[in-house]
Amino acid sequence: MLFISMKINTISIFLNDVAIVWEDKTSGYIPLQRLRGACPCAFCSGEKDVFGNVYKGTQKLSDSSFRLLRYEKVGLYGLRFFWEDNHHDGIYTYDLLALLANEQ
Repeated sequence: MLFISMKINTISIFLNDVAIVWEDKTSGYIPLQRLRGACPCAFCSGEKDVFGNVYKGTQKLSDSSFRLLRYEKVGLYGLRFFWEDNHHDGIYTYDLLALLANEQ
């Protein structure tokens, strides 16, 4: 289920999860490990060159990689999360967050 035009009403950060309440009052939880593992930035998810080769960084994730400090809204379509290990490059669209919240 995609929430293309759905906006976020509230977000709560917990020790191991993020809870999202959408404007239609539906809600979902995203484990922080899943959220960090789905980081859409070029370093984490990679980016393609004109030939289709994917380039991405290599990183060692530690406990601090899964501790969420805060978030900020980006335009009308997404959020940027700030992790304790200083990573904050990915912009998570509302569609991506909805998909992550619906994964079992």
